[in-house]
Amino acid sequence: MAGGSEMGGVVEDSRLVKQVRELRRLVPCRREPCGLGELFQDAASHIEDLQVQVKLMRMLLEKLSEE
Repeated sequence: MAGGSEMGGVVEDSRLVKQVRELRRLVPCRREPCGLGELFQDAASHIEDLQVQVKLMRMLLEKLSEE
C-alpha cells in the first residue's frame, strides 16, 4: 500500500513539474531568478494584461464596425 501511494506521489510530482515548466514557457518572467511565487504573480499579471488587450481589441473592432 505504501509503495502505491509513493508511486502516486511521484506521478503527481512529475505532472506538477511538467505543468510548472509549461507555465514558465507561457508566462514572461518579469524578474530573475523567478521562483514559484513570482511565477504565479507574473502569471496573474500576464492574464490581466491579456484581458486588457482583448478589451482594447474589442473596442477597436466595435469602433471600426461603426464606420
